[in-house]
Amino acid sequence: MTRYGAADWDRVVEVLGAADEVTIASHVKPDGDALGSLLGASLALRKLGKKTRATWDASPAALPVPFEWLPGATSVVQPEEVGGAETFLALDCGAGDRLGSLEDAARAGECLINIDHHPGNDDFGDLNVVVTTASSTAELVARLLEDMNVPLDTEIATCLYVGMVTDTGRFQYSNTRPDTLRLAAELLSYDVPAPLIAQKVFESSSFGLLKLTGRVLDRAVLVKDARLVYSWMTRADLDDTGVNITETDSLIDAVRSTRAADVAAIFKEQPDGRFRVSLRSKGPGVGAIARSWGGGGHDLAAGFTADDIDSTVESVARALASGE
Repeated sequence: MTRYGAADWDRVVEVLGAADEVTIASHVKPDGDALGSLLGASLALRKLGKKTRATWDASPAALPVPFEWLPGATSVVQPEEVGGAETFLALDCGAGDRLGSLEDAARAGECLINIDHHPGNDDFGDLNVVVTTASSTAELVARLLEDMNVPLDTEIATCLYVGMVTDTGRFQYSNTRPDTLRLAAELLSYDVPAPLIAQKVFESSSFGLLKLTGRVLDRAVLVKDARLVYSWMTRADLDDTGVNITETDSLIDAVRSTRAADVAAIFKEQPDGRFRVSLRSKGPGVGAIARSWGGGGHDLAAGFTADDIDSTVESVARALASGE
Protein backbone atom coordinates (compact mmCIF):
# COMPACT_ATOMS: atom_id res chain seq x y z
CA MET A 1 0.00 0.00 0.00
CA THR A 2 1.37 3.42 -0.97
CA ARG A 3 2.66 5.47 1.96
CA TYR A 4 3.25 9.20 2.34
CA GLY A 5 1.45 9.80 -0.96
CA ALA A 6 4.62 8.68 -2.80
CA ALA A 7 3.52 7.48 -6.24
CA ASP A 8 6.52 5.15 -6.73
CA TRP A 9 6.35 3.59 -3.26
CA ASP A 10 4.78 0.26 -4.25
CA ARG A 11 7.00 -0.06 -7.29
CA VAL A 12 10.12 0.47 -5.14
CA VAL A 13 8.96 -2.28 -2.79
CA GLU A 14 8.43 -4.54 -5.79
CA VAL A 15 11.77 -3.80 -7.47
CA LEU A 16 13.83 -4.20 -4.31
CA GLY A 17 12.00 -7.42 -3.49
CA ALA A 18 12.74 -8.88 -6.92
CA ALA A 19 16.39 -7.76 -7.21
CA ASP A 20 19.19 -10.28 -6.72
CA GLU A 21 21.90 -7.65 -6.29
CA VAL A 22 21.59 -4.07 -5.04
CA THR A 23 24.27 -1.41 -4.95
CA ILE A 24 23.50 1.09 -2.18
CA ALA A 25 25.13 4.50 -1.89
CA SER A 26 24.70 7.60 0.24
CA HIS A 27 25.86 11.13 -0.35
CA VAL A 28 29.46 12.28 -0.08
CA LYS A 29 30.62 12.96 3.48
CA PRO A 30 27.79 10.89 4.96
CA ASP A 31 26.18 11.87 8.25
CA GLY A 32 24.38 9.65 10.75
CA ASP A 33 21.19 9.44 8.71
CA ALA A 34 23.02 8.55 5.51
CA LEU A 35 25.14 5.88 7.24
CA GLY A 36 22.30 4.46 9.33
CA SER A 37 20.06 4.20 6.26
CA LEU A 38 22.86 2.72 4.15
CA LEU A 39 23.88 0.02 6.62
CA GLY A 40 20.34 -0.73 7.77
CA ALA A 41 19.20 -1.24 4.17
CA SER A 42 22.24 -3.38 3.38
CA LEU A 43 21.71 -5.66 6.39
CA ALA A 44 18.00 -5.99 5.65
CA LEU A 45 18.44 -6.84 1.99
CA ARG A 46 21.12 -9.40 2.87
CA LYS A 47 18.66 -10.92 5.29
CA LEU A 48 16.42 -11.53 2.28
CA GLY A 49 19.30 -13.37 0.58
CA LYS A 50 20.36 -10.55 -1.74
CA LYS A 51 23.90 -9.48 -2.51
CA THR A 52 24.60 -5.86 -1.57
CA ARG A 53 27.44 -3.42 -2.10
CA ALA A 54 27.23 -0.43 0.23
CA THR A 55 29.45 2.60 -0.31
CA TRP A 56 29.84 6.33 -0.91
CA ASP A 57 32.28 8.55 -2.77
CA ALA A 58 35.40 8.79 -0.59
CA SER A 59 39.04 7.73 -0.68
CA PRO A 60 38.73 5.51 1.23
CA ALA A 61 35.09 4.92 2.18
CA ALA A 62 35.59 4.51 5.92
CA LEU A 63 33.03 5.18 8.64
CA PRO A 64 33.69 8.32 10.72
CA VAL A 65 34.78 7.60 14.28
CA PRO A 66 31.39 8.21 15.95
CA PHE A 67 29.82 5.60 13.64
CA GLU A 68 32.59 3.08 13.01
CA TRP A 69 31.03 0.63 15.46
CA LEU A 70 27.72 0.42 13.58
CA PRO A 71 26.47 -3.04 12.57
CA GLY A 72 26.89 -3.83 8.90
CA ALA A 73 30.20 -2.03 8.49
CA THR A 74 31.63 -5.14 6.83
CA SER A 75 29.22 -4.66 3.92
CA VAL A 76 30.96 -1.41 2.92
CA VAL A 77 33.03 -1.61 -0.26
CA GLN A 78 35.19 1.01 -1.92
CA PRO A 79 33.55 3.18 -4.61
CA GLU A 80 35.95 1.99 -7.29
CA GLU A 81 34.56 -1.53 -6.81
CA VAL A 82 31.13 -0.40 -8.03
CA GLY A 83 30.27 -0.78 -11.70
CA GLY A 84 26.95 -0.97 -13.47
CA ALA A 85 24.30 -2.32 -11.13
CA GLU A 86 21.11 -4.27 -11.70
CA THR A 87 19.50 -2.06 -9.08
CA PHE A 88 21.09 1.07 -7.61
CA LEU A 89 19.64 2.48 -4.38
CA ALA A 90 20.60 6.10 -3.65
CA LEU A 91 19.89 7.15 -0.07
CA ASP A 92 19.68 10.64 1.45
CA CYS A 93 20.88 12.39 -1.74
CA GLY A 94 19.13 15.66 -2.55
CA ALA A 95 20.39 15.48 -6.15
CA GLY A 96 22.22 13.02 -8.36
CA ASP A 97 25.48 14.91 -8.08
CA ARG A 98 25.47 14.27 -4.32
CA LEU A 99 26.59 10.76 -5.24
CA GLY A 100 29.86 12.27 -6.44
CA SER A 101 31.92 9.88 -8.55
CA LEU A 102 29.22 7.21 -8.20
CA GLU A 103 26.62 9.15 -10.19
CA ASP A 104 27.68 7.62 -13.51
CA ALA A 105 27.44 4.09 -12.10
CA ALA A 106 24.05 4.91 -10.61
CA ARG A 107 22.68 6.08 -13.93
CA ALA A 108 24.21 3.15 -15.82
CA GLY A 109 22.21 0.57 -13.89
CA GLU A 110 18.92 -0.97 -14.92
CA CYS A 111 16.96 0.89 -12.24
CA LEU A 112 18.03 3.86 -10.10
CA ILE A 113 15.95 4.26 -6.94
CA ASN A 114 16.09 7.61 -5.13
CA ILE A 115 15.00 7.62 -1.47
CA ASP A 116 15.29 10.99 0.27
CA HIS A 117 13.61 13.58 2.48
CA HIS A 118 15.34 16.81 1.41
CA PRO A 119 13.30 19.70 -0.03
CA GLY A 120 14.36 20.54 -3.55
CA ASN A 121 15.23 16.95 -4.49
CA ASP A 122 15.24 16.84 -8.29
CA ASP A 123 13.75 13.32 -8.63
CA PHE A 124 16.87 12.05 -10.35
CA GLY A 125 15.92 8.39 -10.07
CA ASP A 126 13.97 6.10 -12.34
CA LEU A 127 11.86 5.57 -9.23
CA ASN A 128 11.61 8.30 -6.59
CA VAL A 129 10.39 8.28 -3.01
CA VAL A 130 11.01 11.83 -1.80
CA VAL A 131 9.06 12.70 1.35
CA THR A 132 9.98 16.08 2.78
CA THR A 133 7.76 15.58 5.83
CA ALA A 134 9.71 12.50 6.92
CA SER A 135 12.08 12.97 9.84
CA SER A 136 14.91 11.23 8.04
CA THR A 137 15.77 8.89 5.22
CA ALA A 138 16.10 6.19 7.88
CA GLU A 139 12.40 6.59 8.62
CA LEU A 140 11.56 5.96 4.97
CA VAL A 141 13.86 2.95 4.82
CA ALA A 142 12.23 1.50 7.94
CA ARG A 143 8.75 1.78 6.43
CA LEU A 144 9.89 0.36 3.08
CA LEU A 145 11.40 -2.64 4.87
CA GLU A 146 8.15 -3.07 6.76
CA ASP A 147 6.20 -3.23 3.49
CA MET A 148 8.79 -5.67 2.10
CA ASN A 149 8.04 -7.91 5.10
CA VAL A 150 11.65 -7.85 6.29
CA PRO A 151 11.81 -9.04 9.90
CA LEU A 152 13.84 -6.49 11.82
CA ASP A 153 16.50 -7.44 14.34
CA THR A 154 18.73 -5.57 16.76
CA GLU A 155 21.39 -4.74 14.16
CA ILE A 156 19.03 -3.37 11.51
CA ALA A 157 16.98 -1.46 14.07
CA THR A 158 20.15 0.02 15.61
CA CYS A 159 21.27 1.44 12.27
CA LEU A 160 17.87 2.94 11.51
CA TYR A 161 17.54 4.38 15.02
CA VAL A 162 20.93 6.07 14.65
CA GLY A 163 19.73 7.64 11.40
CA MET A 164 16.62 8.98 13.08
CA VAL A 165 18.20 10.16 16.33
CA THR A 166 20.94 12.10 14.55
CA ASP A 167 18.77 13.80 11.92
CA THR A 168 16.23 14.91 14.53
CA GLY A 169 18.87 16.23 16.92
CA ARG A 170 17.93 13.61 19.50
CA PHE A 171 14.26 14.24 18.72
CA GLN A 172 14.53 17.97 19.42
CA TYR A 173 14.16 19.43 15.91
CA SER A 174 10.92 20.45 14.21
CA ASN A 175 11.03 17.36 11.97
CA THR A 176 10.09 15.26 15.03
CA ARG A 177 6.41 14.30 14.70
CA PRO A 178 4.28 11.92 16.77
CA ASP A 179 4.87 9.23 14.13
CA THR A 180 8.63 9.80 14.49
CA LEU A 181 8.54 8.92 18.15
CA ARG A 182 6.24 5.97 17.55
CA LEU A 183 8.68 4.53 15.02
CA ALA A 184 11.61 5.19 17.37
CA ALA A 185 9.76 3.26 20.06
CA GLU A 186 9.19 0.40 17.62
CA LEU A 187 12.90 0.26 16.85
CA LEU A 188 13.85 0.38 20.53
CA SER A 189 11.70 -2.69 21.11
CA TYR A 190 14.35 -4.69 19.21
CA ASP A 191 16.82 -4.13 22.05
CA VAL A 192 18.50 -1.16 20.40
CA PRO A 193 21.23 0.04 22.81
CA ALA A 194 20.07 3.66 23.13
CA PRO A 195 22.47 4.57 25.98
CA LEU A 196 25.43 3.21 24.01
CA ILE A 197 24.33 5.17 20.93
CA ALA A 198 24.10 8.36 22.97
CA GLN A 199 27.61 7.79 24.31
CA LYS A 200 29.25 6.75 21.04
CA VAL A 201 27.61 9.35 18.78
CA PHE A 202 27.13 12.37 21.02
CA GLU A 203 29.42 12.03 24.03
CA SER A 204 32.74 10.53 22.96
CA SER A 205 34.67 13.26 21.19
CA SER A 206 38.44 13.19 21.15
CA PHE A 207 40.45 15.58 23.34
CA GLY A 208 41.63 17.25 20.15
CA LEU A 209 38.03 18.04 19.20
CA LEU A 210 37.53 19.58 22.63
CA LYS A 211 40.48 21.90 21.94
CA LEU A 212 39.23 22.66 18.43
CA THR A 213 35.78 23.52 19.79
CA GLY A 214 37.44 26.02 22.11
CA ARG A 215 39.17 27.70 19.17
CA VAL A 216 35.96 27.88 17.15
CA LEU A 217 33.97 29.33 20.04
CA ASP A 218 36.69 31.89 20.76
CA ARG A 219 36.44 33.13 17.16
CA ALA A 220 32.65 33.35 17.10
CA VAL A 221 31.25 36.62 15.72
CA LEU A 222 27.73 37.92 16.29
CA VAL A 223 26.03 39.92 13.51
CA LYS A 224 23.34 41.54 15.64
CA ASP A 225 21.15 43.04 12.91
CA ALA A 226 20.79 39.67 11.20
CA ARG A 227 20.75 37.66 14.45
CA LEU A 228 23.50 35.57 12.91
CA VAL A 229 26.44 33.98 14.72
CA TYR A 230 29.31 32.48 12.76
CA SER A 231 32.76 31.02 13.22
CA TRP A 232 35.32 29.07 11.23
CA MET A 233 38.02 26.43 11.32
CA THR A 234 41.04 25.99 9.05
CA ARG A 235 43.07 23.06 7.82
CA ALA A 236 45.84 24.28 10.14
CA ASP A 237 43.44 23.92 13.07
CA LEU A 238 42.91 20.28 12.15
CA ASP A 239 46.65 19.69 11.89
CA ASP A 240 47.34 21.40 15.21
CA THR A 241 44.67 19.49 17.13
CA GLY A 242 44.96 16.16 15.31
CA VAL A 243 41.27 16.17 14.44
CA ASN A 244 39.88 14.57 11.29
CA ILE A 245 37.34 16.74 9.51
CA THR A 246 34.82 13.89 9.73
CA GLU A 247 34.74 14.49 13.51
CA THR A 248 33.65 18.14 13.28
CA ASP A 249 29.90 17.88 12.75
CA SER A 250 29.22 18.87 16.35
CA LEU A 251 30.89 22.28 16.03
CA ILE A 252 27.76 23.89 14.61
CA ASP A 253 25.77 22.77 17.66
CA ALA A 254 28.21 24.49 20.00
CA VAL A 255 27.97 27.76 18.07
CA ARG A 256 24.19 27.70 17.63
CA SER A 257 23.52 27.35 21.36
CA THR A 258 23.55 31.12 22.06
CA ARG A 259 20.17 32.80 22.50
CA ALA A 260 21.63 35.96 20.94
CA ALA A 261 21.22 34.52 17.42
CA ASP A 262 18.58 32.69 15.42
CA VAL A 263 20.95 31.40 12.73
CA ALA A 264 24.42 29.90 13.09
CA ALA A 265 27.04 29.28 10.42
CA ILE A 266 30.28 27.32 10.52
CA PHE A 267 32.92 27.68 7.79
CA LYS A 268 35.20 24.66 7.37
CA GLU A 269 38.23 25.07 5.14
CA GLN A 270 38.55 22.30 2.55
CA PRO A 271 41.76 20.96 0.96
CA ASP A 272 41.21 23.18 -2.10
CA GLY A 273 41.06 26.32 0.07
CA ARG A 274 37.32 26.81 -0.27
CA PHE A 275 34.92 26.60 2.69
CA ARG A 276 32.12 24.17 3.37
CA VAL A 277 29.41 26.22 5.10
CA SER A 278 26.89 24.65 7.47
CA LEU A 279 23.80 26.65 8.44
CA ARG A 280 21.43 25.94 11.34
CA SER A 281 18.36 27.99 12.18
CA LYS A 282 15.90 28.30 15.05
CA GLY A 283 13.25 29.84 12.81
CA PRO A 284 14.19 31.73 9.65
CA GLY A 285 14.47 29.44 6.63
CA VAL A 286 18.04 28.85 5.47
CA GLY A 287 17.41 26.19 2.82
CA ALA A 288 16.71 28.76 0.11
CA ILE A 289 19.89 30.63 1.02
CA ALA A 290 21.94 27.44 0.66
CA ARG A 291 20.29 26.59 -2.65
CA SER A 292 21.05 30.07 -3.99
CA TRP A 293 24.73 29.19 -3.47
CA GLY A 294 24.39 25.84 -5.20
CA GLY A 295 23.92 23.87 -2.00
CA GLY A 296 20.86 22.32 -0.42
CA GLY A 297 19.21 21.04 2.72
CA HIS A 298 16.18 21.76 4.85
CA ASP A 299 14.59 25.01 6.01
CA LEU A 300 16.38 24.80 9.37
CA ALA A 301 19.54 22.91 8.38
CA ALA A 302 21.38 23.44 5.11
CA GLY A 303 24.82 23.84 3.59
CA PHE A 304 26.83 25.02 0.61
CA THR A 305 30.39 25.74 -0.52
CA ALA A 306 31.89 29.24 -0.71
CA ASP A 307 35.19 30.82 -1.74
CA ASP A 308 35.71 33.04 1.30
CA ILE A 309 34.22 33.94 4.66
CA ASP A 310 33.72 37.72 4.72
CA SER A 311 31.72 38.23 1.53
CA THR A 312 29.67 35.11 2.21
CA VAL A 313 28.75 36.31 5.70
CA GLU A 314 27.70 39.68 4.24
CA SER A 315 25.48 37.97 1.69
CA VAL A 316 23.88 35.60 4.21
CA ALA A 317 23.34 38.44 6.68
CA ARG A 318 21.63 40.56 3.99
CA ALA A 319 19.34 37.69 3.06
CA LEU A 320 18.40 37.12 6.71
CA ALA A 321 17.88 40.82 7.46
CA SER A 322 15.67 41.24 4.38
CA GLY A 323 13.74 38.06 5.03
CA GLU A 324 14.46 36.79 1.50
